[in-house]
Amino acid sequence: FPEAVLKTKDFEVCYQTNQRRKTESHIHNEITEVTLVVSGRVLTNGKIYTSGDIYVLEPGDVSQTEYLEETTVVTIKTPSIPTDKELL
Repeated sequence: FPEAVLKTKDFEVCYQTNQRRKTESHIHNEITEVTLVVSGRVLTNGKIYTSGDIYVLEPGDVSQTEYLEETTVVTIKTPSIPTDKELL
């Protein structure tokens, strides 16, 4: 994440507020992403997550995400590999 609040070779942590939008579908081949929804609603891979929900995307999982309203999340990626994102 360019806006990561903490980044090492082992992990990165990002706190961000996203406006209503769809993101580009992608996969990570090596990265695991753990996301905590702080506020708002997000549709990821066919399931809606709201405040307090946590979801995990393992390596190889497709990420299809739509922020249904302004949504704040904290996401941890491990390991931190900036080039490990393949758009679908």
